[in-house]
Amino acid sequence: MRVKEKKRTTEIPADLSSREAVKRFREAAAEFTKKGTRSKESAMKVLVESGIYTGSGKLTKNYRS
Repeated sequence: MRVKEKKRTTEIPADLSSREAVKRFREAAAEFTKKGTRSKESAMKVLVESGIYTGSGKLTKNYRS
């Protein structure tokens, strides 16, 4: 299962340690967390899209011990 890459909709600031860059990162992280923790299904979808779990619910090869 291939995951389509999403196009960036915002421009990356030149100085990633600027206050605005940090603020934008925190907002994006909060939105990502909110999206991924709404339900068990949405959490699993995020984990599959991230390549941690397969579509069938098993850990991918890189995360198995």
